[in-house]
Amino acid sequence: MRQSSWKFFVGIGILLIVAGAYVYPLDDVIGVIGLLFGVYNVYKGIQLARGKQPYLIRKQKESLQRNEEKLKNQLNQSDQQKNKDK
Repeated sequence: MRQSSWKFFVGIGILLIVAGAYVYPLDDVIGVIGLLFGVYNVYKGIQLARGKQPYLIRKQKESLQRNEEKLKNQLNQSDQQKNKDK
């Protein structure tokens, strides 16, 4: 996720809060769920605005970096073994 997508999350969160507040007098459960999702989206939007990536994306990037490092190490070891054989 890019840092610029924070506006989307905050906007949707505000709309959900407004919709949840509007629906709450009619149906308590759906109103509370809308409010909770709205607050959660605003929270995630603020985190994105500050530059913090979501947990799953951070872990995926770390995993990709580890795999690249392992591959580089394996290539270096195979090159060293080929040089020893010569």
